[in-house]
Amino acid sequence: MARFRKSHLVRQDVTRLAPGTDARWRAEHRQALYERALIGLQPDLFGAAAVEVFRALPKAPRPEPWIPDYTVEYFHDLSPDEQARRLAADPQTPFARTTRSRLSKEETAALVAGAANWLRVGQRVRITSAPLTLDGEACSRVGRKGLVWRLCSPVFADHVYVNLDLVGAERSEKIAFLELRDIEPI
Repeated sequence: MARFRKSHLVRQDVTRLAPGTDARWRAEHRQALYERALIGLQPDLFGAAAVEVFRALPKAPRPEPWIPDYTVEYFHDLSPDEQARRLAADPQTPFARTTRSRLSKEETAALVAGAANWLRVGQRVRITSAPLTLDGEACSRVGRKGLVWRLCSPVFADHVYVNLDLVGAERSEKIAFLELRDIEPI
């Protein structure tokens, strides 16, 4: 027997938004997710509001192990003498150092120009890489899929917002701010 759960999904009033806009597309996407997950309405016998019943999401697949293509040197892995030496030289020593370099302006321009063929709102993408984070959350996103949710201004032209597909027990939208070099179209 299927398990029934309360969902994070809510009906979207699509008609209030102008046709052809990104906001209208996002509302239509959320409405389609709502309709796909809805099983039915259960009326209350005593006159209270009806209860919406939704399908449970499939279990999350076990993530494949991901090894970054850059090296990471964590501060807490250094010897106490080396930690003291680095702190004396630079009191703002980061928690880790990485060999993942920033992109130059020319590399960023080439990346944005190369993505111009496929980069659009609604494009399905897969996360292929991730930057270094202290909590490791970004690394756990590698391999997940989602939709390009929003494009950024020219200041952050090499970044996009991606609405990740829900997996397992997730109940709310996960919108991640990612670099273009970390995603690929599906």
